[in-house]
Amino acid sequence: MTEGTVLRSHAGGHLVFEPQSKASLLCQARKRLKKERVSILTGDRVDLTDVDLEQGTAVITGCRERWSLLTRPPLANVDQVVIVQAVRQPEWNQLWCDRYIVHFQLELPHAKPILCFNKCDLINEGQQRTLRGIYEPLGYEVVLLSARTGMGMDKLHALLAGNITVFAGPSGVGKSSILNKLESSLNLKIGVMDNDFGVGRQTTTYSKLYQVLADKFPDTPTWVADTPGFNLQEIRYPVPADVMWQFPEIAALANDCKFSNCLHLVEQECAVIDHIVEDDESDEESEPQQDEPGDRKNEEREERASDETADRQNRQENGEAAMADSHERQSAPLMVARSRYENYVLIQAEAQEEYNFRRTTSQKVESHVKSVGGKKMIPKLADSYRFASRRREKQKLNPSVVFDDELDEDELTEAGTDSASSDSENN
Repeated sequence: MTEGTVLRSHAGGHLVFEPQSKASLLCQARKRLKKERVSILTGDRVDLTDVDLEQGTAVITGCRERWSLLTRPPLANVDQVVIVQAVRQPEWNQLWCDRYIVHFQLELPHAKPILCFNKCDLINEGQQRTLRGIYEPLGYEVVLLSARTGMGMDKLHALLAGNITVFAGPSGVGKSSILNKLESSLNLKIGVMDNDFGVGRQTTTYSKLYQVLADKFPDTPTWVADTPGFNLQEIRYPVPADVMWQFPEIAALANDCKFSNCLHLVEQECAVIDHIVEDDESDEESEPQQDEPGDRKNEEREERASDETADRQNRQENGEAAMADSHERQSAPLMVARSRYENYVLIQAEAQEEYNFRRTTSQKVESHVKSVGGKKMIPKLADSYRFASRRREKQKLNPSVVFDDELDEDELTEAGTDSASSDSENN
């Protein structure tokens, strides 16, 4: 019996990678697994038997324990998630980006998602710095790349090496194009932005694992999953009181609020609301301008910068620079960008709506298995093979309907005379 990794799971079977022979096998699961309601997803580690390398087939006898699970997209044993966003074609939407961040932080809490901004060859350096300035101070890894020119691919290679990574994001942002750039032999189908609505066309219809960068990292296998885009209805939301923990800058200021249950919306003496700052959009519209040599303000700025540099060098010589820098970072108050706070308010409202919907609808689901002897779990029969209970049959009866076998002899004679008199009256 050998172990394999499921590359793709579909109705006709499972495509499994067998590491010893490095072959992809088309496998069927034992009927016992179907009866026990064992679902096999892409990324699962499974036990194989009856391996036939000539025919390229095998049989799956068991599914091993998972260390992580994504519900949307449905994937198992994932190490990290790369959220792919396009800065142009379609236009970048920060609200959608924050929704994806919240979704995957709930799905994979042990690893922060990596933010990958594609098509960066269509924006200038000032706009690139603006994207970095939004998320890098919050602890997120930001990769600016272009699948067309190859910009930023080296940094992406280092982040993917030796991991099982999922590329997730809306349709049309270039997930398949990036995979083709990582491994040219894949030849994945890609689409073209040919509409006026700024919405990408979905070309990927299923999730599948691909091995990439085998020539650069032969000792550490690297796997990347390409997934279809998904919409707002499939985004996962936390409980309204826990939304703030998905925003690092808001979570850091939450302890300074007056009320312990503060939602940071309209409460008085809220530390989050007091630290909201307006977004700096000076670099977003145009290229950074060069300082004019005759400008007095620029000269003063240069002199101030040179004085600070000299002061820092003196402190380094005295061995106090590191301590002073750490003290400055600790004493500097955290700020919340206006755009991030507005997205927090919207996600908070969506989480509240989802919470109210769950409270008004029942989430109870009948179990598919039952316990026998207190330990063993066996599958229940389907409704089509199950007899209705006597109590359920009695509940379905109309109370006004009474059968003859339920009446006494006197009641039967009275019922007979009543029916005879009614017949004679009718005649």
